[in-house]
Amino acid sequence: MAAARAKETEREDRLFHDPLAASLAGDEGFAWLERMEPAKHTMGGPGMYAVIRTRFFDDFLMDACESSGIRQVVLAAAGLDTRAFRLDWPSGVRLYEMDLPEVLDHKEAVVAGANPTCERRMVRVDLKDETWPKALLDAGYRADEPSVWLIEGLLFYLPRSAVHGLLDEVGELAASGSRLGLDLMNWNLLFSPVAWPQLSALARRGAQGRFGTNAPEAFLARHGWEADAAQPGEEGANFGRLPDRSVPRSLPGIPRSFLVTAARP
Repeated sequence: MAAARAKETEREDRLFHDPLAASLAGDEGFAWLERMEPAKHTMGGPGMYAVIRTRFFDDFLMDACESSGIRQVVLAAAGLDTRAFRLDWPSGVRLYEMDLPEVLDHKEAVVAGANPTCERRMVRVDLKDETWPKALLDAGYRADEPSVWLIEGLLFYLPRSAVHGLLDEVGELAASGSRLGLDLMNWNLLFSPVAWPQLSALARRGAQGRFGTNAPEAFLARHGWEADAAQPGEEGANFGRLPDRSVPRSLPGIPRSFLVTAARP
């Protein structure tokens, strides 16, 4: 994902600017992206999907802070995300990056010297550990104030029980007026021959696809969120990079990905 952001940053018509991405990707990241790119499928390949997803959730997070006045941002499984450095956050935003200690330690070594554009707090946790909410609260998070959460590039790789468990925990921590962004795949993608080359490559790297849903709005409603879902390529999730995807969701058997935004009523 960092390599894809670095490639996008080189374009004159780039959708975002990420000067830290190349260093975070390293040679291994660029080699991995190059190996994956031939496995094109309905999302336009891993690089294009990463670019569309990044810009989509950039806009979502900024809107939550600028329009809704939210000042707490939580990136679950933040990985090599650089939004704390590259987005023009409103005054008073506090951003929490949650991920495994070794992931955040690696990132911190690479971005050392870079200045965040918000108050940045790292929370070194394993989201499979049931104590992670306490670690977030201990870092200063306020469960009685609205927040915006982003769960990006994670749920696809978790078993169903873990997905429900994580969203239950987020729901307990998200006050009324909070917002949530996440990406989901449908079940058809897991079993689609056109996606097999990329899914197989991911599985060989220890990232096997496990979770999907064909009804993202209903899925989020079970956890107390009012959600809207867009497929990459549709209006609002295109940015001039993908052909319009107007295939009705009622048409069965089509592999799909969803960029989901939701609100806590």
